[in-house]
Amino acid sequence: MAQASSPSPPGPSGVTGTLWDDRRWRLFDALARQSELFADLYRRAIDALNERPLQHGAVVVAAHCIRDLVNGLPDVLTDAGEVPAHMPLSEPAQALASAWLAYPSQLGPIDTPTVSGPAGPDALESLITVPAAIVEAARKVAHASRVGSDNARRRRSALVLGRMEVRQDPTVRVFQESVTIFEQVRHPRRGREVDLEKVVSQVDGALEVIERALEARLGSFFQTVEDLMDVLAAANERTDGGAS
Repeated sequence: MAQASSPSPPGPSGVTGTLWDDRRWRLFDALARQSELFADLYRRAIDALNERPLQHGAVVVAAHCIRDLVNGLPDVLTDAGEVPAHMPLSEPAQALASAWLAYPSQLGPIDTPTVSGPAGPDALESLITVPAAIVEAARKVAHASRVGSDNARRRRSALVLGRMEVRQDPTVRVFQESVTIFEQVRHPRRGREVDLEKVVSQVDGALEVIERALEARLGSFFQTVEDLMDVLAAANERTDGGAS
């Protein structure tokens, strides 16, 4: 296990920033006591963001590490009880597609809309008759989506608050907004080019919110929760004020 005094290795550019400080090494050690994998993901995220000059690829690497860290950590923090598993949509969605293709004469091509024409608030609702198997397959997709959303909220609540709730707690909401900032830059592709300077400014604030929440949650750094609440309040002000 890496020690708190260990220097961070330089990035590919050969020049490092100053992100690694005593507080972050303490968080790294606290994470390592829970899971060496998640501590390593945190280290790699900070190492990537620590590269100077910071490049788009480094932000993508950090984003993947942060997302996998916060998504997986609830499974090893056992004080909130057994957290629900992720609910994948791929299997019921594939089953719905297969069911649709089984009724080509009744439903038509899967890539063609079933209802045409404008629909306004005064328009009569269009009704069609479909096989019961299609309705059941669609129900399973809707059920998986609903359960998946509820489970995701419980997992975030377990990570941030130490208890499982479905309601949207303000602290969990700010934490999730910070995670989303990283998630939005994970998959670069045409049409999703980023303004690196803008992304870096957002990532800095998001990283602080995530770290402070983890620090308070792991119980290694703060005497009270006021420190975390100060960071969350500042994040709320940035959001409400429309700052990028």
